[in-house]
Amino acid sequence: MQDFMSYWGVLVSVLTAGSAGVLYFIKSWRDVETLKEHRRAQEMQIAALLEKVDGYQMAALAREVKHKQAFEIKLQEHRTEMAREVAVGRRESANSVLRLHERVEALDKLLSVSVERQNQLMDSTRRQEVRSERVEQILWRANTRLNEE
Repeated sequence: MQDFMSYWGVLVSVLTAGSAGVLYFIKSWRDVETLKEHRRAQEMQIAALLEKVDGYQMAALAREVKHKQAFEIKLQEHRTEMAREVAVGRRESANSVLRLHERVEALDKLLSVSVERQNQLMDSTRRQEVRSERVEQILWRANTRLNEE
């Protein structure tokens, strides 16, 4: 028994160390299991958040497509309106050009009539001058004959 008592301290130390090791292993095992559960919970949260993000992204893409379509429709309406306004402007400018052309033709006719009348007046003025000269010559001759007599 003495031998047993001499090894009692070593045995107690070995048993204490063994039980401490077993307790540490159990505690570590529980910590690992807790961490695994925590990781699973986080993975589930991540999966839920990823689904939300995917949902938000899909909704954003749908809104973007909707806005693009609305923009394209408005752009097409604006283009149509601008084309309509350009056509109206072209028609108005063509009408204005036609009216201006008609006025220029009328002014041309008026100018040609005016030039023709001016030429007629010049011709009649020349003829009148010639007549006046002849009348003066006739009067001068008549006056000289009267003076001679």
